[in-house]
Amino acid sequence: MHMPSSGWGASIRGLGTLIAVVMRYPEVSSMQYNPESESLTLAFIIRRNLDPSQWSELETAIRETLVAYRSLTRTPLSVLDLLAMAVEGVSVIEVTRDAKTLSVEEVGMLIEMLRDRFEFDVAADPNDLLEEEMLVQEENIQAGLEALKKGSSGQLVALREDGRVVVFKT
Repeated sequence: MHMPSSGWGASIRGLGTLIAVVMRYPEVSSMQYNPESESLTLAFIIRRNLDPSQWSELETAIRETLVAYRSLTRTPLSVLDLLAMAVEGVSVIEVTRDAKTLSVEEVGMLIEMLRDRFEFDVAADPNDLLEEEMLVQEENIQAGLEALKKGSSGQLVALREDGRVVVFKT
């Protein structure tokens, strides 16, 4: 299933899209939309501290993979910021992308790369979605992405909390 890249925003549809992404991808611990930079930040938690060489290798792999993917889709990669923070025995990895070109495929690729390297150390809030429900969620996410190219007022943040998704507008 190919889903073209598209933008995000802070409309009601944007709120639903943030919720759908965090619900569909249990490895995404939080997602934040920043309207000033028109960027999205996805956070992932690894249940151990990464040493500098592990982070360097992962950072290089993410950059190379996303640049190659964008080259294949003929869409330039305009924003890609990567950050790793150690917090009380875990590592939080943040990936910031421009909201206009981030695609559902990229989120999936990021998760697969983390799973390949860290297996069960990737924190995930298990979901009870069936395969058909996941496909519907992906279609809903794509529809939301298409609708969100317009309008952006205020920052949105979606977090996982006790099996629920909590969204804040700042």
